[in-house]
Amino acid sequence: MGYVLPGWLDEILDYMGIKVPNATMTYPRITAELLAQEELPGLESRSRNHLDTFLVRDRACWLVSEREGSVVVGRVASDPDRVLAERRSWPVPRPGQNQGFVSPLPDAGLATVDRGLVTVYGQDGSPRWTYEFQPWPDEDTAGGACVPVGTAGRLLVTTTGSIGDDGLLGADVCVCLDLADGRPVAEAELPSATAGYVFQQSLTDPAQIFLDALMGDTCFSLELSLEDDAVHVRPVGDDDEPFAGVSLRGAVLKLDVGGQWLTRCVTGQEDTFVEAEDVLPQGLRFVGHRPGLLDEGRVLAAAAAEQGSDANRHLILDGHTLQPVAEVDYPGTTC
Repeated sequence: MGYVLPGWLDEILDYMGIKVPNATMTYPRITAELLAQEELPGLESRSRNHLDTFLVRDRACWLVSEREGSVVVGRVASDPDRVLAERRSWPVPRPGQNQGFVSPLPDAGLATVDRGLVTVYGQDGSPRWTYEFQPWPDEDTAGGACVPVGTAGRLLVTTTGSIGDDGLLGADVCVCLDLADGRPVAEAELPSATAGYVFQQSLTDPAQIFLDALMGDTCFSLELSLEDDAVHVRPVGDDDEPFAGVSLRGAVLKLDVGGQWLTRCVTGQEDTFVEAEDVLPQGLRFVGHRPGLLDEGRVLAAAAAEQGSDANRHLILDGHTLQPVAEVDYPGTTC
């Protein structure tokens, strides 16, 4: 059982800035029903080194796997009786080495960014064109990413910027390339330099594009837009809150890098903010960097004592207040 402080004592402690953690906290339990299962070999091994294992592209969710000389992207099915609606496979350019960021394209092609080289492949697996840029000196800490822009026929790619008089790289840039032939159309300077990047789209509006830029101990969260072939960049919310999970109809979730708080952002509205210690059992934090909107009224989020823990719990949060309303049980499996 949990405990409730007397109202007058709770107000005094709140005024003094003292938070009393919840010793225990329980929620109504929902039992999930297993409708389908499917294997996607190589998903786990790729996830250790890449940020593109889970992507939102062209109004769909995608899983990215790599195994036996091929990169495989699987589109998550809208039909609840199956996991993947389709798979696409391309040969790996350098077998035995970690591959860079990949993104499926609306015309069933694939774009990759790896070690200073952007490559776009056709549906048959043959390269259409390449675009080269100066690679980062250490791609263990920095790396490019890419995303198609709605129906504009453009590809946004994060790359290194110009080299200064001191011989050092300056701010990174976002380059807009023509998807038909790879020619540069426009570019915009980013607030980050020598950073690791990951692009996501809104599930309901592919023109709404988000970019996480991890630079050392700082994470920039940016929204990018393309207007008349000009790239516009604006910050969203606070730094060190990367975008998380699935965004819907203008609602964006951002998660503290340490999992201590969760924020819901909507342009033109006041942000909704909850701290883990206020809504989760004592010692737990939000984990996985994958809380996402199931629909406009519900968020699915994981909680555990540490990132990467096998003993995590899945909670349903109210999609507007971010308050937990239920916990999900998965019979016969672990998360």
